Amino acid sequence: MGIEKSPKYTVAVIHLNMAETVAQSLTSILEQIDDRFEVVVVDDGSTDGSVEILRWLEEEYENLRVIADAGNSNHGEARQHAIEAAEGDYILSSLDADDEFTPCISQFVSLYHELEDAKENEFLLLGYGLYMAPRSLLLEIPYRSMGYGEDRDLYRRLLAENALLSLSHHRVRRALGYHPSRLDKVKIGIETITNQFRSGLHLRPYLRWAFEEMTGQRNRISLVRGFLHLVVAPFAYLLSLRRERYEAPEKFRDIGAYKDALMEVHMTLSEMEDKFDIEVNRDAIGPRGCAVFDTETKRSLID
Repeated sequence: MGIEKSPKYTVAVIHLNMAETVAQSLTSILEQIDDRFEVVVVDDGSTDGSVEILRWLEEEYENLRVIADAGNSNHGEARQHAIEAAEGDYILSSLDADDEFTPCISQFVSLYHELEDAKENEFLLLGYGLYMAPRSLLLEIPYRSMGYGEDRDLYRRLLAENALLSLSHHRVRRALGYHPSRLDKVKIGIETITNQFRSGLHLRPYLRWAFEEMTGQRNRISLVRGFLHLVVAPFAYLLSLRRERYEAPEKFRDIGAYKDALMEVHMTLSEMEDKFDIEVNRDAIGPRGCAVFDTETKRSLID
């Protein structure tokens, strides 16, 4: 079913074979939004009965739209498909169908618009478990065709255009049941690093960054994770040479330079106010928004 008037905001969700979690996840979104919003779910050929659940939910909620058998081959294609199908002026995404979301979406939207008044150009506001950006920006700088790590590739290109802010805040979601095995985690890690190289990163700076993390010169990830990056990177780089490759912004072909630049735009709400010389109207985001998004201490950002 569709809503009669065009929505201003689209919550873009990608889905594949999440029958055990999709109803609870989507309901946690749909029950907290009003008619300014639509939810678009792109499904790429689920075979576990979850499409029937999606169709049932679509009948129950007039602002839910399901695109089944979408034909995308990876996360990046699916996310961009949802953006292109969206009718809203703004996109909220990274809200995936295996998580349950605390009521916070409208507050995040209000906060975005408070910051929007201070930024001269379009930008994506990145949070923990969700982001918001104008649809026009994500059509101009789109997701590219890759699986795990697709967000990193997008953020790198947005950051190069001064079009990314990252907000430190409390968690807004909890996992509903997806618990990858150790082997799955290894496979995901290898694919993610491979896609880093596919997106234009250079090997030598990557090895230098991993060594600096492993030896404590950076201290943003653990020694063990730094070691694993150092060991896996050459293998992942060779894998990337056999697949479609893209260009990265020249200054961010060095992963260390990208990580440093990302940390510069990762701030608490108060730090953003200081940076842009503004005062965010706390009444606009309400008590719940303040409780979730206005934190005193900055959480670490592991990209």
